Amino acid sequence: MKKKIIKIKKKKLESIPRINRRLFKLWSEKARERANNTCEYCGRKVGDLNIDGKPLTKVDSHHIQSRKVKDNPLKFDLSNAVVVCPLHHKFSCVESFHRSPVVTIDWLIKHHPERYNHILKHFKDTVDLQNREVLREIEACLNEGKTLDIDKLKEIEKLNPREVKPPKSKATLFDEFKKSSSSSSSES
Repeated sequence: MKKKIIKIKKKKLESIPRINRRLFKLWSEKARERANNTCEYCGRKVGDLNIDGKPLTKVDSHHIQSRKVKDNPLKFDLSNAVVVCPLHHKFSCVESFHRSPVVTIDWLIKHHPERYNHILKHFKDTVDLQNREVLREIEACLNEGKTLDIDKLKEIEKLNPREVKPPKSKATLFDEFKKSSSSSSSES
């Protein structure tokens, strides 16, 4: 009588890059929702007419502190978001949030000093953004439309450290080969 072997499939974890894409999308949606799909700089809403007479079809969510800073949790923080029309996001030579950071900072200090102070306080902070528990907390905050509690993220990171296996160096592989070849030659 043959025994049946039941294989239990492990549920594959969602990849970190995929989680990051989902969080960026959620960050953008929540920022636009908070601003009521209105450019926070000029006040134009989606549907309002542009200078060329065509309706404004979208507003963009812009990161004040760059999202490219490695392991900086502000990339997912709603206080680091400003919603602007395409003109003020990229296309105006003078008042573009991409082309003129001075305009961005000046506007932020005047209109949202609490956001500015939060960014200024945390722009150098780092958290392991490969840690799934940290990412879960970030997603929960985004779903609720809350500003991230970065100290809480750091605490979660301490309580749930991510296991990282150090890669084997070439010297280690060579040493193992040497050991195995010397042990087989001594046996003969």
